[in-house]
Amino acid sequence: MNLQCRIDLASKYKAGPQIARVLSEDWCSRELYCPACDSDRLTGSKPNNPAVDFQCAKCQQPFQLKSLRNWNPRKVVDAGYEAMLRAIRADRTPHLLLLQYSSTWLIQNLLLVPRMLFSKSIIEKRNPLGPDARRAGWIGCNILVGEIPPTGKS
Repeated sequence: MNLQCRIDLASKYKAGPQIARVLSEDWCSRELYCPACDSDRLTGSKPNNPAVDFQCAKCQQPFQLKSLRNWNPRKVVDAGYEAMLRAIRADRTPHLLLLQYSSTWLIQNLLLVPRMLFSKSIIEKRNPLGPDARRAGWIGCNILVGEIPPTGKS
């Protein structure tokens, strides 16, 4: 397994989050296999597919990728609070892939949190965005990774 991201792909981008997304998604589509079946790769989902970054073409299992330079074993910032609760209630949460990279874009950690471990108890509601924010009043959430039993993380 090649742990180095293809840095040349970043030349088209200026913003750090865009660079991290492009490099980590490319790495995952080249190097990861499906942990739910015997497929040797994950396929990128259609652009703007909320909460799903990859899907297995064979078993159709969905995956969401969160890329971080600084590893936080307690919590990870996620998207909308209400949307996450709806996904949990409807049993539509994707498996979570937490990827840590170094300043030289070398993959350092990769953690899989299976979708069946998502419950309301590991979702933390964040404060609403302030009145001057572009999406004033929007409420996001954190995934409390530290609340997931160690046997549920691989």
